[in-house]
Amino acid sequence: MSYVVRPKANMPRTPAWTVHRPAQIATTPKQLNIVTRRYEISWRGKDGSAEAKTCVAPAMPVFEKAFSAFAQGTLIQTENGQVAVEDLQPGDMIATADGGLQPLMWAGAMTVYPNHLELGVPTCRLFRITDGSFGQDRNGPDLMLGPAARILPGTLAVNSSSPLLGPGELADGQSVIAINPMSQVRTFHLALASHRLIRAGGVLVESYHPGSEPHMTLNPELLGHFLALFPHVGSLGDFGPLNHKRND
Repeated sequence: MSYVVRPKANMPRTPAWTVHRPAQIATTPKQLNIVTRRYEISWRGKDGSAEAKTCVAPAMPVFEKAFSAFAQGTLIQTENGQVAVEDLQPGDMIATADGGLQPLMWAGAMTVYPNHLELGVPTCRLFRITDGSFGQDRNGPDLMLGPAARILPGTLAVNSSSPLLGPGELADGQSVIAINPMSQVRTFHLALASHRLIRAGGVLVESYHPGSEPHMTLNPELLGHFLALFPHVGSLGDFGPLNHKRND
């Protein structure tokens, strides 16, 4: 048996033209494809002054629930009579059914749009309460609530063990009618020093409280964005206990 030995077989070969790449390539983390929207917030500062700003945050249900309880024009009972929700200022004294007058600590607002997909934000329904069955003045204007409102239904006592219900659960096409807005509408929510029942157009509606939902659904980064919308608190625990049961 014979072998063919090529000249220079054992000499180092001239390297070809190549692009040398490091063993590990740094990559940019993938960005989450999350739709965002503008939220307006106002709050009572530590010195008692009213502060306000506009924020951009995820258009996720847990965020939007903090901004979609009362439609613009809803009359809120205060120490000075009924005031439209959009005219309230941090520090105003709000009449509650279970705690007397309570200072308004925070107010949030967002804009609900009709079904225009090109805007990139979710559409939500509103609910019209029409006939006084939940305590409002039959001669007064209809009450328009957002999907995040929680109501003490009927003529139940304030200390009733019955849970608060959302308008979607009460919609029957007669006394509570679900509607799709034809044009953009601003919606609001209000937070007091503790979880209370606010008198809105004669109906008892809870003040904002996040409950335990953010703990269960948000990762630490999103939870940070969520808490940034509430400058009047340092943590979720600062909202205090949930004083009234919910059905969800």
